[in-house]
Amino acid sequence: MRILRDRAIILRVVPFEDRHRVVTALTEGLGRVTAIARNSIQSRRFGGALDVFCASEWQFTQRTEDTELFQLQEARAIKSHEGLRGQFGRMAMAGLLNELMLRVAPEREACLDLFRLHANALAALEELEAEPPPIAFLNGYLSKLLQWSGNQPQLQQCLVCAKSLQLLWQETVPSERLTMVIPNAGWICGSCRGASLLHVRERGSQSHLDSIQVSPSAMADFFMSLVTPIRQVAATAHASDQDHRELFRALEALFIYHLPGFDRLPLNSLKFLGLESSWQPPQDPVR
Repeated sequence: MRILRDRAIILRVVPFEDRHRVVTALTEGLGRVTAIARNSIQSRRFGGALDVFCASEWQFTQRTEDTELFQLQEARAIKSHEGLRGQFGRMAMAGLLNELMLRVAPEREACLDLFRLHANALAALEELEAEPPPIAFLNGYLSKLLQWSGNQPQLQQCLVCAKSLQLLWQETVPSERLTMVIPNAGWICGSCRGASLLHVRERGSQSHLDSIQVSPSAMADFFMSLVTPIRQVAATAHASDQDHRELFRALEALFIYHLPGFDRLPLNSLKFLGLESSWQPPQDPVR
């Protein structure tokens, strides 16, 4: 039996039988883990250390390498993030961040960058003055998840004519719209839209995930969020709320198309944030 100690951020808690809880957390050294906290419903020994969003110090055991569930022995709260529970918008946004991490974080595999991103994001969300939190904050978080997963879009230039995104920012044409080409993980400028869409020519058909239009200002915010700490993303965003809602659909579509598992189920927390999703039920294969 191994005795392990690690820092953990609670992502999900599910009651088990009458007295126990099954807790899924993002840990600093082991990535996403699931542990059973026995007698934790009626006992006070864990305090609030197992509340969703709470960051805590864990001591847990693993009987064998093949054991599905860890056994949680002790948990001490470090930061409870009570501020996330005081406002509905913040709690809904934090719930969405947890839901994303449940799908992205590798199981039992160290991912220190993800742990730091999530810890900083929850802290930043608690400190934000805006209620509900701006969609730009969510897009910044998504952009960093895409970057970590290796599915970051090609942002520097148009896929067809190689026109630079920086040139579009300088031109600041209000009516300009870029087409985010989801299968190719890149964008096409307005001049190249139409017959030049690579995904249509290559695949021969167009689905709901083929392309989504976004504004250059939203793309500029996306680009900047890749090099901006998550705590500063909301303050440095310049595009409108509507532009960021369009950008969110494009970023979600990139996850759905390129990351395994995202096409199976919708993100449930979106309904509490009033966001339009790109997700559609998977099509049954033609027989």
